[in-house]
Amino acid sequence: MIVFPAIDLLRGACVRLYRGDYDRATEYSRDPGAVAEQFVREGAEALHMVDLDGAREGGPENAELVLDVRERIDVPMQVGGGLRRTEDVARYLEAGVDRVIIGTASAESPEWLASVLDRFGPERVAAGVDVKEDEVMVRGWLEGSGATVDEALEELRGLGVETVVYTDVTRDGTLSRPNVEGARGVVQAGFRTLAAGGISSPEHLRDLRRAGVYGAVVGSALYEGEMTLADALAAAGEGESGGGES
Repeated sequence: MIVFPAIDLLRGACVRLYRGDYDRATEYSRDPGAVAEQFVREGAEALHMVDLDGAREGGPENAELVLDVRERIDVPMQVGGGLRRTEDVARYLEAGVDRVIIGTASAESPEWLASVLDRFGPERVAAGVDVKEDEVMVRGWLEGSGATVDEALEELRGLGVETVVYTDVTRDGTLSRPNVEGARGVVQAGFRTLAAGGISSPEHLRDLRRAGVYGAVVGSALYEGEMTLADALAAAGEGESGGGES
């Protein structure tokens, strides 16, 4: 299983939100590139970046910072947040971002998502499924889509999506525990699954690995010192993983 240290961008800073609440953001650095470089020095095999301003506003707001990070590191990198236009997706992928994550548009514009998958390929386009009490959330987790997780996954499968980033919004930034059962459900639905939200110990990573999860997005636990990246990598690398390429 691959560990993806998370770098969430808000007003140019590296932050973490508590349960997706923009009013409860903790700032950790004004230099996201330096944070990314430190993760790589500590052994990160891939990075996960989210433009929180972009997710809320509907278009990339921190693209220059994202592309600066892309130039400064040499590991695979996936990016989400506000990707609702083909030109924005193309900009990232053509600049060397390895995979984009499309959340709101996956729920609201399935025909557009299908066109993006057709143009760039399912290995470079993931769907973000952000969940609050079994409802898929959109627009920076601020609105409900009206669709359940099962309904969303069924539609995504029909569109040709292969990779899903599953986030339990109620656990994100809480240092509680991940929704292992929810992540297992995405795995069992046939998707290469990345899990996010509430991961705060090596045991949580072992639980996700045993559930067949391919990647784990870890944020607050690393920033708050609850778990070192070395310990996270060790837990994720034990035994059989969920498999797949980043």
